[in-house]
Amino acid sequence: MIHQVLQTFTSQLNEYIRNELGLSEDMVIASSLMDISGGGLMQIENKVCVFVQNIEEEKLLKNSSFQANAGMSPPMFVNLYIVVAAHFPEPNYLESLRYISLVIEFFQGRILFDRSNSPSLPSSLDKVSVEFFNQSIQDLNNLWSLIGAKYIPSVVYKVKMLPFHQQMIKEDVGRILSGQDLRAARKELTEKLRGGQPG
Repeated sequence: MIHQVLQTFTSQLNEYIRNELGLSEDMVIASSLMDISGGGLMQIENKVCVFVQNIEEEKLLKNSSFQANAGMSPPMFVNLYIVVAAHFPEPNYLESLRYISLVIEFFQGRILFDRSNSPSLPSSLDKVSVEFFNQSIQDLNNLWSLIGAKYIPSVVYKVKMLPFHQQMIKEDVGRILSGQDLRAARKELTEKLRGGQPG
């Protein structure tokens, strides 16, 4: 579910920025800022990145008025904290601020995502609300130290109360293939194209 929600935000923010600036290329990507070894990622340069900062359980709704079959766990609600960062290196600092302004405009005009305006939301989710999340200087320092990067213009949004429960409908996601699987699939396809004759 989380990946689909992030994908929905990224896609719609992309469309908004392209329309506002008359662009044809995608400017927003769902990506971390650093690779696993702490190096910078080339694909995020001159882009707006959307990534998850934190996932927390919503304690206020835990176990509240839950009725279900015996032995079933109550639903769990989680809040996401997503960071939207504009990565435009010098001398394009002002472009970073321009894009962050567009991000704020977008979410100010769309604080509720539901079936009518976001058909790409997962089937188990009717709606999701988003609010601007203020961070102190200390919080910012901790965040960017954790990321392992220098601060760049960014904003944080809280995505509230995504429900998780045992009977969630799982949407099919293709299996990630290994190199060996890919070679076998390619060989099988080649043989089918040749009329079943081995190559």
